[in-house]
Amino acid sequence: MASDRTGARPDIVVTGTGVISPAGLGTARLWEAMAAGRTFFGRPGGDGGGGPAVDRPAGEHTGGPAAPPPGLPWPAAVVDTTAVSWPRGRAWADAGKYANQSARWAVAAARQALDQAGIPGDTDDVRGGTVMAVASSGDELSDVIPRLASRFRHDPRPLVKFLHDEVPDYSYIRGIPSQLGQFVSMVSGFRGSNVAAYGETSAGGTGALALAARLLETGELDRVLVVGVGAPPTVTSLAAHDQDDPLGTRAAPGTGPFGPARAGTLTGQGAAAVLLERADAARGVPLARLLGCEVLAAADLPTAAGLAVDAVTDGVDTPPTAWWAHGAGSVRLDRLEAETVPPRVGTLPVTGSKGTMGNAFECSALIDTALAVESLARAELPPVGLLDGPDPALGALDPVIGACRPLPPAASVLLTALTHGTEATAAGAVFLAAPGARTTDHGEAYA
Repeated sequence: MASDRTGARPDIVVTGTGVISPAGLGTARLWEAMAAGRTFFGRPGGDGGGGPAVDRPAGEHTGGPAAPPPGLPWPAAVVDTTAVSWPRGRAWADAGKYANQSARWAVAAARQALDQAGIPGDTDDVRGGTVMAVASSGDELSDVIPRLASRFRHDPRPLVKFLHDEVPDYSYIRGIPSQLGQFVSMVSGFRGSNVAAYGETSAGGTGALALAARLLETGELDRVLVVGVGAPPTVTSLAAHDQDDPLGTRAAPGTGPFGPARAGTLTGQGAAAVLLERADAARGVPLARLLGCEVLAAADLPTAAGLAVDAVTDGVDTPPTAWWAHGAGSVRLDRLEAETVPPRVGTLPVTGSKGTMGNAFECSALIDTALAVESLARAELPPVGLLDGPDPALGALDPVIGACRPLPPAASVLLTALTHGTEATAAGAVFLAAPGARTTDHGEAYA
């Protein structure tokens, strides 16, 4: 990570998180679901993943998951959209006319992070900015323009009048890097930037975090709200993922991350927000310190994963005390992580969220970051969902199984994120520490 203009690397802290997941609203809800051994895989349905998620204790999976409808074999963990609210007021009513589901989730997750940090939003803060982790298929006006075009065919109003009435702030959606980011800027009041990181699936969240950290390190901004959305995938995208690297077709004990019967990534959806601030200008109470964050591409995925872990741990004298793994549940990717991470940092207690809520792709790394911050606050690591024993072929792994495991005082967590697919070449890593942990980063001491 870079230094600011004074030559010293500024201390960066996490002061707020927000999560929308199949467990409901809030980081704590999902963390507590993991701690209780709950999973949320149910019957997919429709083109976007289907109806409400099924919340089951792990023991109730012994009879197997709910059978998917014919032709759609992948169990999915889905979000109950009725729990997601939209802000009140005339401006938000107008904006809501062209806000798709991704925008609504992004705003709801952002509001959670701002509330936790005690930042009211809706104020002009030129020292605050936004970075979005998005996919090109779920951003901009992909849902809005076809609807407007269809309505205008049978509308008697002239086009100018129609656009003025239906999209009052039409200039609001022109020349903007990310429309989702503009909604987040609106709810936060952060006016310093609106940047979109169009990254590869799953590792894209680490890219957005790394970009935010650089904006803080250079002194350009004092706080950055990083938001990602993993919208319900279409059947077409699921089929493409499945052809590239098989998706899981069963959600039962042993079929989750690092399990001996794992047979592919289980899918999920959600949104997450992580508020990063310079410690010397933070408006919120530090929940964790960001020691390092990087996303890298290389000739192959194992090389990229190793380089990313090295990038965030080299120069930090205190080694990580826990590992929050990508934990895809893929035969290939879980083996890759097991062969890459422990040789570099030793055998650590390891957990992951994808056995509980599946892979939310673009925002999965941000969800895991929020959960890792929650673990540091609670001084406990929740268990891996759908895991009753690790695959012996993965070597000396130490997964958390069955119940939470305590973390030592002043703990630190290494988080890894991998891209999905056999041709993927990008991986990310995040290194977080409890606010009171003493570490040395590149020779500089922190209180």
